[in-house]
Amino acid sequence: MSTSKRVFFYIVSLVGLGIFAGGIGNLLRLFFDVVVKSDLSKIGGAAFTRDQLSFGIAMLVIGGLLWFFFWRNIQKHVADNSAEIASVARKFYIDIILLASALTALISALIFLQWLLAGMPLISFSSGGTAAMIVAAGIWYYHWKIEAKEGQPSSSAKTLRRWYVYIMCAWGLSWFSFGLVQMVNTTVLYLPVWGSTVTSGSFWNGNVQASIASILIGGLAWVFHWFRAAKDDFGSVLRNVYLYLLTVFGGALAGLIALTAFTYQILRFFISGPAAADARYFQFLGWTVPTIVVAGAIWAYHQQKAQEEASRGDMQYFSARRVLLYLMAFIGLGTLVAGLMMLLGILLDVWINAANSGTVIIAAGWWHNQLALSLAMLIVAVPVWYYYWNQVIRVVESGGIEEWRSRSRRIFLYVILGVTIIALTAAMVNIIYQLLNGMLQGSFDVVVLRNIKWSLQTLVVTAPVLIYHLYVLRQDQQRGAETVVQQKNVTVLAGEQSANSIIRLEKELGYSVRRLVVSSTPGMHLLADLSEEDIAKLSNAIRQASTKKVMVVAIAEKLLVLPYEEK
Repeated sequence: MSTSKRVFFYIVSLVGLGIFAGGIGNLLRLFFDVVVKSDLSKIGGAAFTRDQLSFGIAMLVIGGLLWFFFWRNIQKHVADNSAEIASVARKFYIDIILLASALTALISALIFLQWLLAGMPLISFSSGGTAAMIVAAGIWYYHWKIEAKEGQPSSSAKTLRRWYVYIMCAWGLSWFSFGLVQMVNTTVLYLPVWGSTVTSGSFWNGNVQASIASILIGGLAWVFHWFRAAKDDFGSVLRNVYLYLLTVFGGALAGLIALTAFTYQILRFFISGPAAADARYFQFLGWTVPTIVVAGAIWAYHQQKAQEEASRGDMQYFSARRVLLYLMAFIGLGTLVAGLMMLLGILLDVWINAANSGTVIIAAGWWHNQLALSLAMLIVAVPVWYYYWNQVIRVVESGGIEEWRSRSRRIFLYVILGVTIIALTAAMVNIIYQLLNGMLQGSFDVVVLRNIKWSLQTLVVTAPVLIYHLYVLRQDQQRGAETVVQQKNVTVLAGEQSANSIIRLEKELGYSVRRLVVSSTPGMHLLADLSEEDIAKLSNAIRQASTKKVMVVAIAEKLLVLPYEEK
């Protein structure tokens, strides 16, 4: 089947399936309205029911025939044809249906489960949601069985499958986490310590029922897709994105935000004094503590999982971990700078107010909230930045030139340098302008100090940041981190036991190579035990090759470096 014909058949089949599913859903909705609710007045009367029945049957017949004709023809071409099974159009078609039907079924199941937990009141029964859940679940199951039987015989098919799997993992984990935090927060609000003005009515309300439904449905979706669908998937870019950026980084970020809020509220309580807090002050514990616990658990589990998989040695794991380290170091440093600037601002305000001889009306305790927030940011940011920056230093020391040249490190350093230079430039311009303006007007007073307060904060805090990271950048440059490296398209033909040697070769070259795995045959040298000297000689031979494309073949105890070009 040609590509154009294949795309046409799948598009029409998708349209037919959508109409067919809509017809079944419409008929099921009418069935539930009549049988479950038994009240036609709720849906507009008998005439409306007849119209919807006719419309549902029309969609069912026309959509079903359209889908059946095109899908049957597709299946005939697919039978015993590996090229059709592995086609991008087919796998995109199946995976987009799996994703859409899974999300539809799970969201509808949330509503249905919440209705069950509420005691199944007929007035709130969602006939449309229940119908959508049944139809979407049926469509998902049918295509899941097809996908399980066919597998993913090509790299494109595996990539499309991973998009579906990790989107569903992220969705399920998000809903599960949100439900847990919301459940604990609602429980805390119903404790008999806040008085009668906080909540009213029964504890078993819509919020609790929605939280339980989110926990069950989200947890089920995550467990199924993570422990079954993604069970044997290792070494993919999308898995690393899920592990390092969505779960490890996302969990750390959510936990740090909650921890900062928790620390701020505690510090504000002690700085302002118990008299400044009412009986409901500690309600923040209801969402901050469970968020810290849940986010910490997500971070710890996926961090351990990522480290276990990183021990396999794939370059992709090192790259994803590197991005995580620099992101966390950047967030820690940014929060640290903000906290220092706020703390310095308080000191400058105290100095300016003391120097002011005029009458200035300042609210009592004006500095309490600012001090609590700045200290909270510093308490959280300092250990975060220190931990992750030390991790970066260790990785750089062990990784050598590859780590110095890494794109993540270059972006991290130049972003910090750019931001600090711009901030310092703006601060210096404002300071000089205000000083000259005051001198020319002959009124160098407290007004000038107030106008340059933020500029002084920026100057004092960001200048050391600029100097330190400029020093780090210069060290990298002296080590050759920014020397232009001519990357080549290297393909290594080797056996299964050569993974470690290839990893060492990639570190020596500073970029990834393509690996072709061959079965072990007599005379084949599998690159299993190459010395550091062998790796250095091999990398030099690759760099000195006369073409951009190089094939490395190990045979008869020799390493052959073969430059080639495609004609």
